Amino acid sequence: MHEKDIDTMRRARNIDGLIRALADPDEIIRLIAAEALGSVGDERAMEPLERLKFSDSDAEVRRAASLAHAQVAARLAAKRSIEGMLLKT
Repeated sequence: MHEKDIDTMRRARNIDGLIRALADPDEIIRLIAAEALGSVGDERAMEPLERLKFSDSDAEVRRAASLAHAQVAARLAAKRSIEGMLLKT
């Protein structure tokens, strides 16, 4: 897999493909995939990013996964907050 493949998947919102890329043997691909999942913010990425942030052999990949996990969690919290406000009206 190449970096441009990750960008293509990010633009297409191919969450399953990005999640698969988290297992790539190349740490750069894993790192870029984690960053892409953070920017997309899809709930399906939560568990794979959480696993990666604790288990990857590369510290930079773990850091990227941790940041991406936090980004997705924040986006989901904001979405739930907005949905909650809409239900109250």
